[in-house]
Amino acid sequence: MTNADNHLAALAALGLPSEWRTTVALRPQNRLITIRVKSNGAVAVLVPTSATTERVVKFVSERRSWINQQRERYELCAPQYPAKTLVDGETFDLLGRRCLLRLVKTPPAGIHELPAIADEGILYAKRQRPDVARRAITGLYRDAGLAWMQQEGRRYEVDGGMSGPSYAVRNLGRQRWGIYEGPDKHLVTMHWTAFALPMPLVEYVFVHELAHAAQPAGRAHGPQWRQRLRIWMPDWRRRHAELLGMCRHAWFGDCRSGDAPQAPL
Repeated sequence: MTNADNHLAALAALGLPSEWRTTVALRPQNRLITIRVKSNGAVAVLVPTSATTERVVKFVSERRSWINQQRERYELCAPQYPAKTLVDGETFDLLGRRCLLRLVKTPPAGIHELPAIADEGILYAKRQRPDVARRAITGLYRDAGLAWMQQEGRRYEVDGGMSGPSYAVRNLGRQRWGIYEGPDKHLVTMHWTAFALPMPLVEYVFVHELAHAAQPAGRAHGPQWRQRLRIWMPDWRRRHAELLGMCRHAWFGDCRSGDAPQAPL
């Protein structure tokens, strides 16, 4: 066995919890033993080649409480992305409005194409395969979000003295709510799922990127950018803090199969 294998076998004798998924890696350049607790709860022990197995075991054993604390902290902060069940009565939030899903074969009276949101807060969608229905519903978020950006952006363009930027809505992954690409593209893009946030946060994401589009001097998030944000949104720091809390619970299009209670419609 390599030294790393020897160390790992000795650590196993400590009865470390299996959920730690402990690994040992040799780091010749290191002088000290270090422990890294990863965001997924795995524990990596980084060991200099000069360290003895006895020293490694003692080091880890003395830090079990600290490792548990770090893992608990990551668990508390871990994303808890909800998954929707595409059945009648499921709730969807779009531009500050809560809607109840109703699956139908054909559009009801007054609605020309699906999916669509009726005045009474019903999200009508075609009854079809869940993956197809999901794409249709997220498409509705894109269309509604883009129309909102184009309408709301006008006053900021005038106030900021900007030549009109272009707007887009697309999937930006799970790390970004919006981006500004410029000056060549001069494009403000928002994640489609941002439009499922409470309206003060939808507005914050939009104004955050528009402040970049105003092309203030200095660093991307420097004093001039912050000044522009303060002018347009004096409480932007509070909204930013709320957005950080929402990141763990936002709906990113995940769906699950199964039945859900039928809501009265």
